[in-house]
Amino acid sequence: MSSTRIALYIGNEMYPGSGSGSDPASTIKTLQGSPLTSPILSLLNQSAQNPSQLVYNDASNPVFDTSGSYIGSSDWAGDISSLRNGGNIQEIYLSFSTNGTEYMADLIGSNPTAAASILSYIKNNLAFDGVDLDYEGGDFSSSSPMYILAKAAVAAGLNVTAAPYYDKSGWASWVSYVQGLGGTVAWLNLQCYAGGKSNNPGTWLGMGNPNVPIVGGSCKSCGGPQTTCSPDDMQKLFTLWRTGQGSVSQMCWSGVPNTHPQNIGGGFIWAYSSIAGAQFMDYMNAMATGLGV
Repeated sequence: MSSTRIALYIGNEMYPGSGSGSDPASTIKTLQGSPLTSPILSLLNQSAQNPSQLVYNDASNPVFDTSGSYIGSSDWAGDISSLRNGGNIQEIYLSFSTNGTEYMADLIGSNPTAAASILSYIKNNLAFDGVDLDYEGGDFSSSSPMYILAKAAVAAGLNVTAAPYYDKSGWASWVSYVQGLGGTVAWLNLQCYAGGKSNNPGTWLGMGNPNVPIVGGSCKSCGGPQTTCSPDDMQKLFTLWRTGQGSVSQMCWSGVPNTHPQNIGGGFIWAYSSIAGAQFMDYMNAMATGLGV
C-alpha cells in the first residue's frame, strides 16, 4: 500500500437512498478517476426523528437500529465493493459522528450483543476496513464514548481512525489505549480547518508506538473560524506541510509554518459535496501534487 494516503469524506453521494445528492454509480466513476486512495463514507448519526436508529447522514437513510439489525439499502454493499475495485482505492472506512459514537457507546452498555452485530455487519457484510470516529465531544476520559466504541471495534476486527482537532495529549492516550488492546490506529485525520485552522500536522507526529500516520485535512469552505481554500491554496498548503517551503493564504490556514520537511502521512478534504462538480479534479490533484504524489 502507498505510504501516502489521499483521503476524502463522502456523504449521501455514496449511499443508494433518497437523500440529497445520492448517485453512487456516478460518484464511483468520478472517485475512481481521481488520486483518491482512502474514501471515508460519512457520517453515521443518531436519527433525530427516530433515536433508535443510526442513519447515514439524514433521516431518509436509516442503516441500523438498536436491535443490531441492518435496515439499510440492499444495494449498499455492492456499491462499496464496486468502489473498492477500481482506480487507486486501497481501503474504505465508515465514519461515526459525535452522536453516532455516543449512540454506539450507549448501545454497547445496554445491549452489547446488538452493538457487536452492528460492528460485525460493518466488517463482514459491508466489508469496510475500519471505522473512523469523528468524535468532537469533550470527554477524553478512559470511560468516554471514543474509548468504548474503539474497544468494541477492535474486538470486531476493525481498524480505527479518528478526526481530532484539539487535545493532542488526550488523543495520544487514546492511541496508546487502542494499541494496548492489540488494535490498529491506521492513521489520524487531523482537522486543519475551522476549529483546527491553526493545526500543523507536524506537531502531531510521533503519537503512539509505533508512530501513527498523521493525515492533514483541509476544507474548501468551512466555518468556525471561516476557512476558504482554492485548489491553488490547497496545493501550496500541502506543499508547505510536506517540504517546509512556500506560504499559503491566511484565509485557508492560520498555523505556524514549518521550515523543514515533515513526514506527514497524507491528506484529506472535508468533504466531497463541497468540491463535487467541475472543480473536483482540481482539488484532488492539488492535494496529491502538494503531497508529492
